[in-house]
Amino acid sequence: MSASEVNSKDTLLNTEYGKSSKELIEFVGQLRALGAHIDLELPRIVVIGNQSAGKSSLVEAISGISVPRDAGTCTRCPMECRLSHSPSTWSCQIKIRYEYDQDGKPLADVEERDFGTRITDKSRVEGMLRRAQAAVLRPDIDPSEFVHRDRPEKIQGKKPLRFSKNVVCVELTGPELADLSFVDLPGIVQNAEPEVVQLVEDMVNHHIKGTSLILVTLPMSDDIENQKAARLAQLADPKGHRTIGVLTKPDTLTAGATKARDMWLDVLQGRRYPLLHGYYCTRQPDDDERLRGIAGATAREAEAAFFSSTAPWATVKRRERFGTTNLVQSISKLLTQIIRESLPELLGKVAAQLEACTAQLDKLPPAPTAEPSAFVLALVTRFAADLAARIHGAHREGSTELVQRARRVYETYKYAVLGTAPPFVPYVDAAHAPRELSPFTRAPAGDRAVRGRGGGGKAGVMYLGDVRKHIRASVTRELPGNVPYAAKVALIRTFQESWVDTALACFEEVLGVFKDAVADAVREMFERYANLKAIVGPVTMELINGCAETTASRIRAALELETSPFTQNGHYLSDCRDKWLAKYKDARAGKATSGHIVPTPQPLAPAPPIFTFGGQAPTTPAPVSKRAPEPSTTGARPMKKAKEAKTVDKNHRRDDSSLSASSSEPSSQPSESSGPDGSPTSSTSTQSTSSSAPGEFTFDVASTVAGATGAATLSPEEQEERDALMQAALASLAAIGYAGLTEEDLGKLNKADEYEDELQLMAEVRAYFQVAYKRVIDTVPLTIDHNFLYAFAGKLHERLFERLGLGAANAAARCAAYVEEDRAIVALRDELTSKKRRLENVQRALYNFGL
Repeated sequence: MSASEVNSKDTLLNTEYGKSSKELIEFVGQLRALGAHIDLELPRIVVIGNQSAGKSSLVEAISGISVPRDAGTCTRCPMECRLSHSPSTWSCQIKIRYEYDQDGKPLADVEERDFGTRITDKSRVEGMLRRAQAAVLRPDIDPSEFVHRDRPEKIQGKKPLRFSKNVVCVELTGPELADLSFVDLPGIVQNAEPEVVQLVEDMVNHHIKGTSLILVTLPMSDDIENQKAARLAQLADPKGHRTIGVLTKPDTLTAGATKARDMWLDVLQGRRYPLLHGYYCTRQPDDDERLRGIAGATAREAEAAFFSSTAPWATVKRRERFGTTNLVQSISKLLTQIIRESLPELLGKVAAQLEACTAQLDKLPPAPTAEPSAFVLALVTRFAADLAARIHGAHREGSTELVQRARRVYETYKYAVLGTAPPFVPYVDAAHAPRELSPFTRAPAGDRAVRGRGGGGKAGVMYLGDVRKHIRASVTRELPGNVPYAAKVALIRTFQESWVDTALACFEEVLGVFKDAVADAVREMFERYANLKAIVGPVTMELINGCAETTASRIRAALELETSPFTQNGHYLSDCRDKWLAKYKDARAGKATSGHIVPTPQPLAPAPPIFTFGGQAPTTPAPVSKRAPEPSTTGARPMKKAKEAKTVDKNHRRDDSSLSASSSEPSSQPSESSGPDGSPTSSTSTQSTSSSAPGEFTFDVASTVAGATGAATLSPEEQEERDALMQAALASLAAIGYAGLTEEDLGKLNKADEYEDELQLMAEVRAYFQVAYKRVIDTVPLTIDHNFLYAFAGKLHERLFERLGLGAANAAARCAAYVEEDRAIVALRDELTSKKRRLENVQRALYNFGL
C-alpha cells in the first residue's frame, strides 16, 4: 500500500474504538524493538541536558525509580524508559537492545534481550541498571555474566568502552505511572577530554534529529545562554516546534537574585526564547531529602507547596506549567497525539522503502547456490561460448560488434596497400607533365584510397626520364634493347617496402579492438568474483599474446613471399598490363586523362603531320590559328551514317570492367580515371591541344574517329555524335574481323615511340602491383582471422580449464575460493536483505495493529 492510499481518517485510530494512549505508546515500543526506528522516524521524547542540570532527578521523578548517580558522567549509554499505567502491582523489566557491534557499526538485525528477571522491588533497580550499563560497555563479555555481580567493574576482560550507542531499556508498569516513553541521554559535558565531549555531543545530535520531541532541562542556577544543551536543541529545531523546556532547580535562586528570577519568569511565560509547546518548571528533592529517602508522593506535595508559596511563581496564573505531574500529563498527551497522527503515514513509508529495497536487491547478482565446481565450470563455458560468438559474429545482440570493427580495420588496410601503387607518370619529366597527376598516382577520392606517394602533386613520382635512368642503372650483361629483369624486381620491391609495417599496423589495431572486447567480457562475467577474475584475466591475456606472436610471425612470412615476383594468374596480369599500357599511351598521344589535365605550354611548332617524333620537327614555329578548325567533310559522312547504323551499347565493357583503360570526363565531372582497386577504367575523353613538345609524339585517334572539334569540352549533342561515331568505328572493325574490341583498345594503335621500353616496364610493374595487391588484401585479414581470432576461440576453454585446476583433486576447494564474492557486494546484499526482513516485520505489525 502506497502512502497516497493511506488515509488517517479511515483507520481505527480515529474512530470511537480508537487506541488508547497506553496501546499506542506500547506499540511504538514494539516497533522500536523490531528495529523500525533504524529506517523510519518513530515518535519519541528525548531528554537532554548539561551535566548536573537536574536531568537525572527529573527522570527519577517521572519514572519513580532511582538511577545511578556517581560523580562525573553518570549515564554512559542511552536509557529508554517505557512507562505503562496498570492497576496491578509495580514491576520492572530491564532489557538491552543491541543495535551496533563492538566497532560502532550498525548490526544487520536489531536484537532486544532481557537482562535478568522481572523486578518487583524498587530498591533493586538502581543496581541492575549499573550492571546493565556495565554489560553494554563490555560487548566482549556475555551479558549474563553481569546480572548477579555486585561489582561488575571487577570482571576481567578488555577495557570498557567510554560510551555506547546500544540502549538499556527499562519497562515499568504500575498504578502510579502514566503512559509515557522517553529516552534519557548522557549529560553534555564541557570540562572533559575533547574525545569524550565530542562522543556525547554526537550521541545527542543523533537522537534529537528528525521528528523527536526534545525535552531539554535548563537549571535556573545558570544563564540560558551558557547552556550547551539549549544550543544543540536550537540547532536541531530552529523554529522551536519540537522542543519543550523544563526549568529545574528553582530553589537555587537566592532572595537577592531578582534579575535572574525575572529573566526566568519571562522565559516561562514565553516572552523570551519562545517555544511552540512552551516551558514547564519543576522542583525535585535535594541531596539531603534523597538521603532521607523521601517518598515520591511526599516529594510531589513539597513541590506543589514550593510553587504556591514562593515568589514570583506563586503569582503566575498558568498553574499547569508548574510541577512534575503537570509536565508528565502534558507530554504524555502530546506524545500520544503525535503517535496517533504519524502511525497511518508509517504504513505508506514502509511500503515505499520496501519497494526501493527490493529494487536494489534485484540489481545485485544473486548469491551462488550451485556446487562450486559445477558453478565455475558453467561460468567458464559460458564465457568461452560468448567470446566465440563475438569472434564468429553470431547473430545475436552485442555479438556482431567485434566482427564489424575488424572489417572496418581490414578496409582501411586495403586502401593503405592501394596507396602504395607505383607512382608512374607517362611524361618525360615534371616540365612536360600536367598539373594534376592523380589518375596515375592514386585511386579516385570516391574510393577513399590513400593518396600514395605522388599525392596528386609532382613530388615523389617517377617520370619516363626517371624510369629510363633506373633501367640504365640496372643494366649489367644484357643484349642491346633488353630491359633487365632486375629493374622490374627492384621497382616491385620498392612499392612493397611498407607492406609489412602496414599489415602489422592493421593487426595491432585488430589486437587492440579484441583486447577491449575480451576485457569487457571478463568484466561482465566475473566482476563479482574477484578471485576468479584475478586468474581469468591474466590467462586470457596470456593466450591473446601467444596467438598474437604466432600471427605476427605468419604475417611476416606471408609478405616475405611477395618479395619474389610470381603469379600463375597470367591472363589477369596480361590484361591489366595491356590496359595500363593503353592508358599511358593515351596520355602520350595527347588524350586527356582528366578534365584538368592540360600539358605545360611549349613553344609553338609548325602544324605537324599525324605522327610527330621528337628531334624531327622544324625549328621555326608556324602560326597557329586560335579558331577551331572546320569539321571535316570526310568526317561528316561517317557521322551521318553512324546515326543510321545499328548502335551498340555505348556502355559496353569487358567482363573485368575494373581493369579497363581510362580517359576522362569533362572538367565539370568527377574523375573516373581509376577503378576501386586502382586499375584504369573507361571514361569519355576530350580533345587536348594538338601541338606536342619536343620529345613527345601525338597520335590523333580522336580526329580520326570523331573529327577534330578543337574544343576542350563537347556539348551534349556533340558528345552524342561522338559516341555514335565511336560505336560505328568499332562495328566497322568487327565487320572486317576485329571483333571484341572496345574503345580502350584503340589506345594500342598509338605507334611506339622512343620511350616504348619505359612504358612497357611501367605497365608491367603496375600490372603486377594489381596482382600482388589483390593477393595481400585477402591474405593478411585471413591470417589474422584464422591464426589469431579463431585460434584464440579454439584454445580458450581448454586453457582456462587447465589453469583453474578444474580437473584437479582439490577442485572443489579451489572453486569455493574462486566464487567467494566481493566483500562489499556481500555486505550490501546482507544489509539490504536484513532491511527488507525488518521492514516486512514492521509492515506486518502495522497491519496487525489495525492500520
